[in-house]
Amino acid sequence: MLPTQHGVRYSAFTLLEIIVAMSLCILIIGIATMSISGVRDEDKLRRAAAVIETTARQNLLQALNSQQTVRMELSAGAFGASEEFSGMLQVRRFGESAFRAPKRGEAWEFSPAGICEPIEVRLSGTAGQIEMGFDPLTACAKRKSIQVKG
Repeated sequence: MLPTQHGVRYSAFTLLEIIVAMSLCILIIGIATMSISGVRDEDKLRRAAAVIETTARQNLLQALNSQQTVRMELSAGAFGASEEFSGMLQVRRFGESAFRAPKRGEAWEFSPAGICEPIEVRLSGTAGQIEMGFDPLTACAKRKSIQVKG
């Protein structure tokens, strides 16, 4: 509190109080920014998984309609996954014990009989990972496991 002059009292914040208040504001803004970027990364991961599911279903329908086998290269780009997603794609075919990176030229086949190879796909990104197991009759993800970091 400042000294009185002519019966009027003046009050003001000290420099230390202003610095503490500003540091708290900066800390709150920093935490909010980090949480928003985490939500965006998780959204990119979920959208990439949705693109893979949709593409698999479309390829099975295309094989049925054209009565020809449809082969889809196993790579993140082949699924039409958005360029925003910069994670890693791994696959596990029937009989394999562990996920692995797709080999060059490796493809997933969709038969005109209405079936596809049973396969599991794992997408890993900065926000976590999603594992999907695809049903050979419907090409839909029958099993989905989502692990989000943070």
